Amino acid sequence: MAVDLKDPKSGFRHCDVVLFINEEVTRNGGGPAFYLTFRSRPWKDIEDGLKSVVVDAHVPRTIKRACAWSALALGVRVATRQRQKQIQRVQQLYSQVEEHEEATWTLATDIRRLREERDEVLSELRSARDNLKQVLHERDTLHRRLIEFELSQQLLAESQDADYPGTPPWSLIVKKHREALATGLQNGQYAVSPKKTQTAPITVLETLHEAEEFPASTM
Repeated sequence: MAVDLKDPKSGFRHCDVVLFINEEVTRNGGGPAFYLTFRSRPWKDIEDGLKSVVVDAHVPRTIKRACAWSALALGVRVATRQRQKQIQRVQQLYSQVEEHEEATWTLATDIRRLREERDEVLSELRSARDNLKQVLHERDTLHRRLIEFELSQQLLAESQDADYPGTPPWSLIVKKHREALATGLQNGQYAVSPKKTQTAPITVLETLHEAEEFPASTM
């Protein structure tokens, strides 16, 4: 018997077909030798083996028929083996596709999370920048007021000394402080910030100008 009925790898599903092939092989004087020899070989080797039998003039025609039936059975076996390999390959491809989809989904989730974190950080940075601007503005305002207060205290003290003999006139005191203030601002002594360099001198000079218009003698 060439083809084993119990062989699941033979590729045949019906016992009647296998029995008929075995009968044809046996009836033509063949046996299981050809089938067993090429059972695990690729179709190229099977065809080459059948060709060597067919072209041999010394081999009887009946034996050639027996080998042809065995080659037919082997062709079904090869086709079944190839189909199983293709099924396994397709299953592997499906598994790879699922893995890639899962990895893509994970990556998309990570990207979305990172974008949300980035937006949150940007929002915090904008808020911190606005708060910093407000704090700097308040600092500059307080600094300017402190300078004006110190200068006003100096003017007040010197105006009180103007009542004593030998004290310079009020106009000279105002002129002196105006020059000192301008010199200090030029040297950066009272500089607050690049944006505020002109704010303090204007305010203080206006104060001095008003004080000049109303000297201590009129108070």
